[in-house]
Amino acid sequence: MNRAAVVLTVVVLAAAAAQAARAQTPAERLARGIRAYQDLDYDSAAAALRAALAGSGRAALSDSGRVSALVYLGATEFFRDRRDSASAAFRRLLLIDPRYRPDQLVFPPEVSSLFQDVRLGTRAVAVSAPPLAQITAAGDQLVVWLYATSYHPIDVTIQRANGALVRTLYQGGAGDSLPVLWDGRAAGGAPAESGHYVLRVDSRGSDGRVVRSVAVPLEIATLRGDTLAWPPEPADSLFKPEHGAGGTGVRALITGLAAAVTVIALPSLVAGGSSGSGDRFAVVGALGVAGFLGFQNQRRPQPIPENIAANLALRLNWQRQVDSVRTENAARRANGRLVIRAGAARILETP
Repeated sequence: MNRAAVVLTVVVLAAAAAQAARAQTPAERLARGIRAYQDLDYDSAAAALRAALAGSGRAALSDSGRVSALVYLGATEFFRDRRDSASAAFRRLLLIDPRYRPDQLVFPPEVSSLFQDVRLGTRAVAVSAPPLAQITAAGDQLVVWLYATSYHPIDVTIQRANGALVRTLYQGGAGDSLPVLWDGRAAGGAPAESGHYVLRVDSRGSDGRVVRSVAVPLEIATLRGDTLAWPPEPADSLFKPEHGAGGTGVRALITGLAAAVTVIALPSLVAGGSSGSGDRFAVVGALGVAGFLGFQNQRRPQPIPENIAANLALRLNWQRQVDSVRTENAARRANGRLVIRAGAARILETP
């Protein structure tokens, strides 16, 4: 074979190899890079892993794939005596997943030690929020867990979708893990209205600047509670009669007439002298009137105190029930029930 044929063959084989490499998916490049690392072919491993990480859009690795590629790339660069490149790979990994720790059964102690050094110098927080939470009563809260790479100051806020501040939940240091609570209320104490919100976590550097931000989208729906029906008024059959039937009044009338007859028959016992007759008949008239009034009074219905008291207690008990329902309905209309749905956390671009 002449030299021209040899050159042509080499060019064709190189082009075919390049085309085959381009045809590989990011996952296949990642697998090839891991095999090269395990075979101690660190130069090939570095090339394959960087190619796997270079994809974008649909050709990009998933987050878990990027984490795997970066930890192997960091270890590869360490064994290539490129400590700075290894540290950069580990830092990129931690910004994606602050909770990640290398498997010590896969990577030797020197690699894990470098990773630990990089972790302690990186300021990042992972945010874990439940996909669904409900606030139905006092004491209910949305619980969000934060996991930091290292101890550093953070700010946790609830914002509107347009960036307007609703409430600051936490300002201070965060270490390994930290729960942050939100009762669904704004800074002034009023329940949050239905709409789209963002839970934002800012990590700050030693100079106070924000070095990394994570946002969790929140969708809040306010469901008003059903109001209670008014208690029915007590039935008429529950009330007792408050007056008894009146008497005939005959006894009072007879008593008055008898007294009058006695006065007429025994004038000397009532009055004496020349004016006795007039006085006697005046007394007779008064006694007759008294008997008639007694007759009328006894014919009227008489009140029954114990029944009046029982009926009053029945009415007061119903009024207390009405007041209780009124208070409960006011609370239900004012508070309602908050349903909070959380989306996937995403890393925001920071200066």
